[in-house]
Amino acid sequence: MLTKTKLSDWIHRDLDILILPIAFVVITVILGILNPDKFLTGNNISAMAFQIPELGLFTFAMMIAMITGGINLSIISTANLTGICMAILMTRVLPADLSPMLMGIGLFGIILIGLLIAAGLGSVNGLLIAFVGTSPVLTTIGTMVLYEGLTLAITKGYVISGCPDMFIALGNNRLVGIPVPFYIFIAAAIVLWLILKGRPFGRYLFYIGSNAKAVQYSGIDVNKVIVKAYILSGIYSGLAGVVMLSRLGSANARYGVSYMLLSVLLSVLGGTDPDGGFGKVSGIIIGLFTLQSLTSGFNLMNVNSYVTVALWGVLLLLIIRYRRFAEDRRNTWLIKKIGKQE
Repeated sequence: MLTKTKLSDWIHRDLDILILPIAFVVITVILGILNPDKFLTGNNISAMAFQIPELGLFTFAMMIAMITGGINLSIISTANLTGICMAILMTRVLPADLSPMLMGIGLFGIILIGLLIAAGLGSVNGLLIAFVGTSPVLTTIGTMVLYEGLTLAITKGYVISGCPDMFIALGNNRLVGIPVPFYIFIAAAIVLWLILKGRPFGRYLFYIGSNAKAVQYSGIDVNKVIVKAYILSGIYSGLAGVVMLSRLGSANARYGVSYMLLSVLLSVLGGTDPDGGFGKVSGIIIGLFTLQSLTSGFNLMNVNSYVTVALWGVLLLLIIRYRRFAEDRRNTWLIKKIGKQE
């Protein structure tokens, strides 16, 4: 049974997360009232369910890096380069006249190759940050430009299309009325939650984000953990590339550029500390639904897309300020709680 004391402790400890479900309900009600015939309709909800997986996977990739006190600005270029490699294999190597079973096996193998490529791209970030000592911002800006340049060199700026229908169906079909990519997103969220909460590696990520020096002195190989973190971030970026490629049926060096700002915004909105040491998968999911509802509502009200981008920037600044306020409140509460115990 949840006592009054336990409820008060939970509210103070998770003040920065508590506001998210409240904001989601309020925003949904307001937008439902403003757009009664459009917002809470099956078509609009289905459209949001198709849009959430890509942004959600990119946000998970960003969150993993941010928990360690870093950032990964190469998530989009990693996804696009991965998508280009997979599209080339599908259109130029995989025979089009294969039986459904062999086609499925071939596509599964290509997806695995794509994820391995994404893991390799992520490892470049990790190795540079951990062993060369460059800052995460400068490192991932550099690899972002590098990966985008490689993608442009391979495609010469053109779109690669013609992926097999079976693969395109992965990104556009529904299962029990729910888009298939949404199942991929939920599975990825569960896996990440299990890693962060149930594995030593996950705990090390939070420790490093809080105090990397103390973790190093405790005998944990900080450099190794950071490399693994960016490899995992790369894999989630690659998985987002798989979903994006299957939904669009084509690959290009410029796809998904708008997701960069949104992934940072969502990470912070979902409770991830920009300085590292804190982050919750559940917060990201609630924040994702909240932001997607706002985006959908703005689109239905024909709000200019440039105005929307400006509003995201303002929202990010407000969220960072609110996080600092919530952190100060939490620290004050902890000090008082310790004082009472003594």
